[in-house]
Amino acid sequence: YEDSKVIVALSPEPISDGHVLVMPKKHYPIIEQIPDYDIAYMFDIANKISISLFEALQVQGTNIFVENGIAAGQKYSHFMIHIIPRMPNDNLDLEWASKQLTEEEMSIVELKVKEQISVVGNFEEEKKEAVKVDKERETMNSDEENYLIKSLRKIP
Repeated sequence: YEDSKVIVALSPEPISDGHVLVMPKKHYPIIEQIPDYDIAYMFDIANKISISLFEALQVQGTNIFVENGIAAGQKYSHFMIHIIPRMPNDNLDLEWASKQLTEEEMSIVELKVKEQISVVGNFEEEKKEAVKVDKERETMNSDEENYLIKSLRKIP
């Protein structure tokens, strides 16, 4: 799939049959640099591709996955959404062990995060470009205008 904003392609390094990548055409290394309206659009496309994978490949699940930054396993400096088709017992290990935090550790993390989330809920709207209107118009001479008006009057 391809449109003016995104390109969707099969992964060149798939971890399952039908592993798909959704990538913006504009270059953004990580998700934090993408405008809200573009990331929302990309996840809308990812949802539709996931539905297509369910239908086309008869999969029973998908993982919609983002590797955001080197520490998260991102190999290429271009943002992409991975859509990974899943079947029962497909031997893909995408699970991790939960880390147990003390109440004090959890409180410290909570306070640090709360300090930074003041912008959550503020959605960045796409700015529409103004339409330019050419104010110079040709005027018809009176003979031509009369001819057109007479022709229109003849139409039943």
